[in-house]
Amino acid sequence: MHWDQLNFDEEHARILKEYEHKDFDALMGALERQFTVIHNRAHLLLTLCGIVVTLTGFSGRIIAGTNVYAQIFIILGLSITMLGAGVMVWFVLHLHWLTAQTGSDRSAWLVRCLQYRNRKTYAYRVSIRLLMLGMFFYCTAVAIMLVNPLNNVVK
Repeated sequence: MHWDQLNFDEEHARILKEYEHKDFDALMGALERQFTVIHNRAHLLLTLCGIVVTLTGFSGRIIAGTNVYAQIFIILGLSITMLGAGVMVWFVLHLHWLTAQTGSDRSAWLVRCLQYRNRKTYAYRVSIRLLMLGMFFYCTAVAIMLVNPLNNVVK
């Protein structure tokens, strides 16, 4: 699904125009709401990463005991999921306060804030892809175990 969106310069101009005669708190509040959305979604994805880690802790040995393919897929799944979590924590949840962003005037400050938001959004999208790939490999390992119920060699 693709939606038409404003490019960076168009968004910047529209925000400046919309908040031209409003106080700084209104502009700051609008940006804070956007960052809140990104951070809340990041927390949700970290919860999913935690579920994968927990399931691996309980069932990983049984899954890996099926065969070498299950071992490879569970290790890949867990590793890529943890990489996604690392990207999420370091690049999305890492804080630089909006009030500490540089800029000589409202327009320059807004450019810095929008660039910061866009970097976080990009990192969030990378994290989603990593998490989905990791979960795919993890589920593949589970599927291998399920279609080979008699191959479990874990004693």
